[in-house]
Amino acid sequence: MPARYLVTSALPYANGPIHFGHLAGAYLNADIFVRYKRLTGAEVLFVCGTDEHGAPILVNAEKEGAHPRDYTDRWHQAIKTSFERVDIAFDHFSRTSRPVHHELTQHFFRRLVERGAITTRVDDQVYCETCKRELPDRFVTGTCPRCGFDAARGDECPRCAAAFDATELKDPRCKTCGAKASKRPSKHWYLDLPALRPELEAWLEGRFPGWKPNVVGEVKKYLADLKPRPITRDLQWGVPVPLEEAKDRVFYVWFDAPIGYISSTREWAAQQGKPADEWERWWKDPGTQLVHFIGKDNIAFHAVIFPSMLLGQREGYVLPDVPANEFLNLEGQKFSTSGGWFIAIDDFVDRFPADTLRWTLTRSAPETRDSDFTYKDFQTRVNAELLGTFGNFASRVLKFVQARYQGAVPAAQADPGEPERRALEALRAGVAAAAAELDRYSTRGAAEKVLEVGYAANKLIEERQPFKLINTDPAAAATTINVAVRLLEGLAVLLFPFVPGTATRLWAQLGLEGDPTRRRWQDAAEPADPAGRAIGALDQHLFQRVEDKTVEAEVARLRAGAAPAPTKAEAPPAAEAGKPTIPFEAFAALDLRVAKVVSAEAVPKADKLLRLELELAGGERRTVLSGIRAWYAPEALVGRQVVYLANLEPKKIRGVVSQGMVLAANDVGDVAVLLQPERAVPDGARVS
Repeated sequence: MPARYLVTSALPYANGPIHFGHLAGAYLNADIFVRYKRLTGAEVLFVCGTDEHGAPILVNAEKEGAHPRDYTDRWHQAIKTSFERVDIAFDHFSRTSRPVHHELTQHFFRRLVERGAITTRVDDQVYCETCKRELPDRFVTGTCPRCGFDAARGDECPRCAAAFDATELKDPRCKTCGAKASKRPSKHWYLDLPALRPELEAWLEGRFPGWKPNVVGEVKKYLADLKPRPITRDLQWGVPVPLEEAKDRVFYVWFDAPIGYISSTREWAAQQGKPADEWERWWKDPGTQLVHFIGKDNIAFHAVIFPSMLLGQREGYVLPDVPANEFLNLEGQKFSTSGGWFIAIDDFVDRFPADTLRWTLTRSAPETRDSDFTYKDFQTRVNAELLGTFGNFASRVLKFVQARYQGAVPAAQADPGEPERRALEALRAGVAAAAAELDRYSTRGAAEKVLEVGYAANKLIEERQPFKLINTDPAAAATTINVAVRLLEGLAVLLFPFVPGTATRLWAQLGLEGDPTRRRWQDAAEPADPAGRAIGALDQHLFQRVEDKTVEAEVARLRAGAAPAPTKAEAPPAAEAGKPTIPFEAFAALDLRVAKVVSAEAVPKADKLLRLELELAGGERRTVLSGIRAWYAPEALVGRQVVYLANLEPKKIRGVVSQGMVLAANDVGDVAVLLQPERAVPDGARVS
């Protein structure tokens, strides 16, 4: 394992608040990984900052009558505060509007020009004669070229979700003044990705075996249509292009934003009083492992485009691991700040401890598929896991020490019995298992392993019943409590990356100085004998129960804050008429099962078909053809669980016998969305 880690999270856009979906996608998992790696003794730097350029910021600043600088000042501080309130602890949180970032972005551009990785092209751009300026996509509205919706944006249609260039809009209009827009030719600069392709692919081939299938699938899909990508825009807000012939242009926000990781590192080094070249140790020393924590919408930028920019510098930059997460939904719907369907982080932590949010989001992290935050699940995670497993165990053990041993941990007065040995072995196994999960960037898997240690600790108390045993065998009771306190110390270390505030309070209750960072991760496997140590104050329970009425009130608050239903002009197409009713016996005849995709490949000469090999219970395999090729890369399906109709009559298609059917729903624009269980279940599980 590397001894040095440079960890980044996707730069949040300074155009609105961050919400739970952002935390679950790119920030909480990074913070957990950083805390874990520091516990192992690794050298870690965690940098981020706000992304402050681009058309959306300029549009919204103009709407408010504010200068973009004042607008981004406000959102930078709001976002920074939200991170602090949930204990996302960056070493440095910068901004892309700072001079150090502008200088570095311009240096990157010049180097790419010198290396022949930049091309130019003259294309039509949308232009407003009234405002006397070219119009980036967010400054344009018009009629969708796909579905005819007359209020489409310059980059996509909110009705049919089609993406396109602003020049494709019918009847384009300037969003600022409402005047009819025209087209005129304009010269722009492009990153020549095809020219960088040989080096990029050579690097990617070495990375693919260790990357998640969803990342590999997205990268391969992007590579299949690799072409030069524009890096300049006609705007007044951004990093100026350092060329006389481009004096009225700035860099496209996607080009300058990832350079923000480097400029943030340089700024951190300067503020720490480090040597001028200290930042290079993090970015150019092969001993550094660079890790980008991002959401799936940023995969192409961080796994293809930014590595290409780094390779094009020819300056020996290290290249990243990219453990991208999928999306988190809210109560079954996509997060939408404009539609009011989100939960403000500051508002949430005003009413609930930050650690309860951190734990819930970790337990439902969208690591390989989209997942959902619901208040019911939040209630279960708090009551059953945080309170029921960890909190109650700590309270029972430490209050017993306080009441029966005068507040000092008793010495083990007998050899540990089988229950104690099993519990201690569960702790040792949990330390190793959680580390293995975190080393492959699975915070969700690691939390599950820590929870298993908690289960084992509670089982020890249930088996031994020291509260009764003390009356019949005081030596055995003292031994059990001594071991239980060791388990608590180990759990405090294991829990620290996930719920740092709670782990620190538990540390104090155990009578230990400082916080769990006083130990190494591996120390958690073999805590020192605590005999004779005075425990700390127990005036506060680690967690409080979340009541049903609280959940009901929170859901009501959420729904009350949501925007009204779309108007008729914006409404999605009407649902198809329902099919005739059937008797229950007809439904019962369907054998619906959960199966895991173990391999997937395109069917030759069939544009729509994928050949899937499914695994059911007992290792049974079935081959199924599915018409989902347009929406799913084969690599992204491997390892997923799907819902499968097992007793459909086999049918030969394109020379392949299909032994059933995987089920999918139709999203907007007839996009196929595979049905899958909310969480992992045994392969072959029946759906009823």
